[in-house]
Amino acid sequence: MKAIVVVPTYNERENLANFVASVRAQPGNIDILVVDDNSPDGTGDLADELAARFPGSVSVLHRKRKEGLGPAYLAGFQHVLTHMDHDRIIQMDADLSHDPAYLPAFLKASETHDLVLGSRYLKGISVVNWDFKRLLLSKTASQYVRIATGLPFTDLTGGFKCWRRQTLEGIDLRKVSARGYIFQTEMTYRAHRMGFLVGEIPIIFYERNLGRSKISGPIIVEALFRVGLLRFKRLGRNEMSPTAASSTSPPKSLPCDLSATAQDPARATRYR
Repeated sequence: MKAIVVVPTYNERENLANFVASVRAQPGNIDILVVDDNSPDGTGDLADELAARFPGSVSVLHRKRKEGLGPAYLAGFQHVLTHMDHDRIIQMDADLSHDPAYLPAFLKASETHDLVLGSRYLKGISVVNWDFKRLLLSKTASQYVRIATGLPFTDLTGGFKCWRRQTLEGIDLRKVSARGYIFQTEMTYRAHRMGFLVGEIPIIFYERNLGRSKISGPIIVEALFRVGLLRFKRLGRNEMSPTAASSTSPPKSLPCDLSATAQDPARATRYR
């Protein structure tokens, strides 16, 4: 199994070196692709320095401008599928809100699932350093997305995921339209509706210590609008995975709690 982390960055210079060190400290020789949107704080330059320091392990994809989370991830995914031979592609945030210590659990779960989601809500609410208002907003939004899309998973807006290569190849990335954080929901929706097996493992989400959140008013508006449209998307049989295309019934949701494969969150190593 050959794995790579795809991490979009915009003004993450304060976090990037610690992030790279944290990922490289995990077992499995996991590679890293930094997708930088021309950060004005010099994140791209630091990424180049790290790539020179760790040749073959860290690579950089420079983009001309900031276009949103979705386009950055799609560019990174397409780069891996076109130019690299990794069979596990992991997506996560650069600010260490996603703990790299969970990476072995994601890879273990991906042995039996086409897409593995890291869920903040599989075992109650597992978030650190959020106030009650933000917790309530996040939980309510997650429930709204679940109802609006009909998807059975507990965390549909999270960005800590592990994809099998063939799953991303089976999704026509050119048809993914979301640019902001609803991109996370659309990708999971497409994978599930196309018959790929999706599972969840519990994670603890840590509020960033350095830098600023990228969530804005327009992103929230886009999310509320687009999530309602997802339910009306119809995937043709030629767009479905071979397993799903052979059946006339909609994809079934198999048990998705893979917590037995996840390490104890209390033992997760933090690099701050």
